[in-house]
Amino acid sequence: MQQQLINLNPDLNRLQEEGYDIEVKGGHLVVRQIPYATSSKSVALGTLICVLNYASPTKISTPPDHTISFNGETPCNVNGQPLDAIINNSNRQQLTNELLATHYFSSKPLSGNYPNYYEKIRTYAEILSIHAKAIDSTVTTKPLKKALNENRSNE
Repeated sequence: MQQQLINLNPDLNRLQEEGYDIEVKGGHLVVRQIPYATSSKSVALGTLICVLNYASPTKISTPPDHTISFNGETPCNVNGQPLDAIINNSNRQQLTNELLATHYFSSKPLSGNYPNYYEKIRTYAEILSIHAKAIDSTVTTKPLKKALNENRSNE
């Protein structure tokens, strides 16, 4: 069912095809291996989690709002300062039995909402990873694409 949902929805399919590590779990879109900078000015990997808005059992609609949850340490800029511009709160929240969020982000686009899940995930991934990339230029928000390219070069 998870793969069918991804295949039938262009924005989820595009995320997967581009190499994001995505999973649909408990009514949420889970995106793992998102690089971010920590307070110690090192790079860590976190998880973006957002509620899926279903139009039918096999189709998703547009995101219900502009916010997203995150599991990881407090994301920081390259100088080790928290990304207060997007951190709404840092309260641990058990979203489902299997999904824990440590932070809740808010970054509202000019239009007021993201047009689809692809744009929402891409935007938040870039906000977080730009600081990680300043520390380590080899990090990527698309680890599955990187792994695929590395496997091809080893053949």
